Amino acid sequence: MEVALDALRRTGGHRRGLAAELAREYGGVDRSWQRAVNEARVVYEREQSAEPGTPP
Repeated sequence: MEVALDALRRTGGHRRGLAAELAREYGGVDRSWQRAVNEARVVYEREQSAEPGTPP
């Protein structure tokens, strides 16, 4: 999930095809990466909605 979260941070959020891209880059199947991306999206969205100056 950390790899997926880093990818979300780099790209500025979710975009279509991210799981497939991570599967190609790091190996594994799209379905496993999709689960990681979904979990990372929850964390990423919490970080984005947190008030500035508060830890994520």
